[in-house]
Amino acid sequence: MEDKLKAIREALRVIPEMKTRFGVKRNQQENDPLMFVGVTDTSAIKDIAPLVEEFFGKPYKPPGETAFLMNLFDHFVKEVGGVRREQTLFRKEIGKGLNLFCAFWPWASDPAKTSVRIGLLCAEEKVEKALAKAVKDAFREQRPEEGGAA
Repeated sequence: MEDKLKAIREALRVIPEMKTRFGVKRNQQENDPLMFVGVTDTSAIKDIAPLVEEFFGKPYKPPGETAFLMNLFDHFVKEVGGVRREQTLFRKEIGKGLNLFCAFWPWASDPAKTSVRIGLLCAEEKVEKALAKAVKDAFREQRPEEGGAA
């Protein structure tokens, strides 16, 4: 379990990087301990994507590609709630039944904004509860001006 925690924490270093380098702002209303939801300008995504690739690898589902069959048959895509053509989805497999994801979800109501979602999906409830306690601080990493540790 220690090596999985280390891999998760390493990948989640992308969160403070996105905040510092690109001004991604955390949605304070998101309370899931295994999820970071931020908002940024859509124009910043082209610069954020290479950073995310450093931590997660190439997109699992790049923007502009159809996702019809993935939404029907891909278990991982179903777990994140499906994906649309304009969305980008990254996946980092930590272990069997344990995946980190990063998704860029452009807003239909305001195309100038995009949500950045980073979450941990866990197949086993017992493991999920243990991980929620062990890594929730990594999802809540704050910049100094937000009142937390860098």
